[in-house]
Parts: sequence; C-alpha cells; structure tokens
Amino acid sequence: MSRFNWAPSAYKLLNGVICVYKPEGLPVCKVVQSIKTNLCKDLNALPCYQHEIPLSQTHVHENKSYSALTKTTEPCSIQDWSEHRLVLGDRYDESDFKLSFIDGISRHTSGVLVLGIGQFGRQSVEMIAMSKFLRVYHVKGRFGWATHNFSPKGRIIQRTSFKHVSLSKLEKLCSATQAAHTKQMYSLHGVNPDSQEAYEMAASGIIRPAHRKTHPILYGVKCIDFQPPDFTLEIHGINESCQFLRQLINDLAIKLKTTAVCTGIRRLRYGAFDVKRALLRQHWHLDHIIDNIDSNFELLTPERLFVGPEAEKVQLPPVNQYAGFLSDGHRLLGQEDMSGPEQDDISFLEQSNEEGSCDGPHESFNLKDSVCDQKPEKPL
Repeated sequence: MSRFNWAPSAYKLLNGVICVYKPEGLPVCKVVQSIKTNLCKDLNALPCYQHEIPLSQTHVHENKSYSALTKTTEPCSIQDWSEHRLVLGDRYDESDFKLSFIDGISRHTSGVLVLGIGQFGRQSVEMIAMSKFLRVYHVKGRFGWATHNFSPKGRIIQRTSFKHVSLSKLEKLCSATQAAHTKQMYSLHGVNPDSQEAYEMAASGIIRPAHRKTHPILYGVKCIDFQPPDFTLEIHGINESCQFLRQLINDLAIKLKTTAVCTGIRRLRYGAFDVKRALLRQHWHLDHIIDNIDSNFELLTPERLFVGPEAEKVQLPPVNQYAGFLSDGHRLLGQEDMSGPEQDDISFLEQSNEEGSCDGPHESFNLKDSVCDQKPEKPL
C-alpha cells in the first residue's frame, strides 16, 4: 500500500539519481524496463484524475416510480464522466519515464547500477560519468580450464594442472599487475612521470585518466580468498569493462603457467554509491524509489562530485544548491575534461589496503565502457 494518495504529486518526485542492485542473469535494459513497468503500475493504482471516483463508491438511488426516469437515477457524485478513468484510460505509461544509466554491466554480472530519472537525474548521471569515480569489484575465478570467451558458459578449449599455484605466487603477481598499471596512470593522464606536476598529482591522491574512453586502469588488485581451484580477487579500477576483467583472470593464470576462467563478477561500489544504498529487485517500486532518490541527493553536491585540482576550473553553484542547475538555468559543466581525486575513493583504498575487505546500448548519452583491446594514448 503506497503512502501517496495523489499520483501527480508522486510523479513530480521522480527526478534524481537511483541506485539499484542488478541481479545476475538480467540485462541492464531489462532492469530499466522493469523499473518503468513497476512505476506505471504503482502510479496508475493511485487516484490520477481530479474528479476520479471508484465505481464502488458511486451511489445510485433507485427510482421506484416507473412512470418516467428522473435525475435521481444518475450518480450523485460524478458531475462529468469525460474525466473518468474508464473514459480516458490510465494516466501514465512507460514513455512518461526517461531513464539513463552509466557504465552498465554485462548480463552475467551483478552489483551496483546507477541510473538517472527525470531531467535533473539525467544531467546528474552525466556529471557522475565525467567525474570518473572509482569502481570496486569482486571477481571470482577457477583454475584448471579455459573457454573461448573467458566466461564459464563458453566452449572449453583447454584443461591444465594448477597444483603448483600457491597463494604467495598469486599475491606476488597481483602486486606486479597493480604496479604496472600505476606506472601507466601518468601516461594516460598526459603527464610526464618525472615532472613536478606528476609529483603534485601523486601527493593529492588518486590519479585519474584525462578522458573516459582510455585503456582500463587498475588501482588495486588483491587476492581476498584462495581455495584452489577457486579464488577471488578484489579489483579497484576506472574505465574497465566486464570483458576486460574476465580476460584479466585468464592473463594472470597464463603468467602462473596454468589456465583459469572467470566464474563471477560483482560490483560492490561505484564512487560513493555502494551496496548499502542499492535497491534490491523486490524494492523497485514507487515508495522505495522515491526514498532512494531523496537519500542520494547528498551525494550530488559540488563537494562530492568535483574534488581535486581541476575542480577550481569549473563554475560551481552555491553550497546550498545541488549540482545540475545554475541559478540562471544554464548547464553547470562547460568542460569535458573533468578529473581529480574523490575523498571517498581515497579513504576506501586506504582502508582496504590496511584491513583487506572481503566481500547495453540504451541511453542518449551513449556512455559505454571502454573495450579491453583499445590502445592507450601516446604520452605527451
């Protein structure tokens, strides 16, 4: 039972950022379709028209005199039948909801998915994408066999032994992989590693790529579970894709002189949006979505979106105004190159290193993950 008693007032509140948990086996386009369908059902179940009155509440007075029909046989509470639901139909359909998502995950991947609904939500999602937030994954693998597409449902092409693989060897390889990507960060950002600017960037925090569509960068690779043949890696990265993570498992196994296949990928965090904020599938309804939009407003302030040396180049709104609209109604972002560390990413990485935590092409913005075979840009 919804707490709202008037559909138009609830519809106006659907304007912001939604964080949902996508289950495994469900494509992103189906997630968007399911949310739209649930919103239509919930809104149409509420009173939608000003003069709408259920037929069960319409009292008809019986006329016991059969001489002639009088006005007493007409419904006494409905004045204009042209505004009734049975005449006009349902007020809301799926075309009334504009949903957009960023950095979608594959069908067989589960985890946090960030969507925007309404004009403010779509602009906020675009700014979140330009901020290039850090993403955290738990990637599961299994030694001993390989498939043609690096997924467990692919065609098996090879079987190998894995008894020589130990936890120390795997951790050493993960550290080497993280060091190689750390060295590559400066090249993708367009900064000479031996310059003063590179030192200042390293001292300020996370070094992000200058553009979204670059080679994937890994900021942390750590083994959090090792039970041969199964193992789990915690990976922190930017501009990565699910296919890149699957191929990474295969490449690490080859360096260990064996083979492995990725058995599961789970996204735990996208910037400040974590699994604690994500709505489960049974909560993709009107009341829970509006509550989630309201709770995510605190993550859309300029202090949370634009942090770092590049933030001062952007015209920021006042502190009490959410990012997305300026006072004069113009767009907030005027530059495409937005980079800089975000405090939540830094604290999460430091906590993870010290304690060790365990664990579609649909939108108008056309924000897609970069594929793993893209070549990095030449350093300046």
